[in-house]
Amino acid sequence: MTTPTRRWARTDATQQRILDAATLVFSRRGFSAATMADIVDQSGASIGSIYHHFGGKKELFLAIYDRLSAEVERQIAEAAQGSAALDSRQAFAVHTRAYLDAIWAHRRAAMMIASGDVPAGFEKLRRKNTLTFFHRWMGVLDVDASKRGQLLSRILIAIMSEASLMVTVCDGPAEVEEVSDATIEWMARLTT
Repeated sequence: MTTPTRRWARTDATQQRILDAATLVFSRRGFSAATMADIVDQSGASIGSIYHHFGGKKELFLAIYDRLSAEVERQIAEAAQGSAALDSRQAFAVHTRAYLDAIWAHRRAAMMIASGDVPAGFEKLRRKNTLTFFHRWMGVLDVDASKRGQLLSRILIAIMSEASLMVTVCDGPAEVEEVSDATIEWMARLTT
């Protein structure tokens, strides 16, 4: 009975090692130039293991995206637990800071995904998921459904997108905090 548990633990560790290696390879070489052989070399896993766990290069990229999305949502959910007593603007500030901290913590994957060198069809998926995520998250601001509210939502999404790109190239946590503070300030100005 303990053998399957160990095998699954090993499998999960193998998957994480492969995803970490693929993230490194894609961020250094770009998705188009990266090869499965590069990922095999970086991960130490066999090509068969990579195909078994993920399929091909596109599926690896999508798995990295899924892992990043899950981590970002997890960090925001953790931050949100402590913000129940806050007003909507304060709660949104907590969410914004948690989002940008999560992007910083996973900046290599975030940079890889934002590079533009992505699998065919990925941008459409990413845009749809990003809009869904931000609209759900921005629900705490009570932005109405009017054309004015729709425009405001798009502007706030653009600010968050640009802030996340800035965070990926920060030199340290102090710079991330500076970007977070400025993002929260600009969003507060727009939503008052």
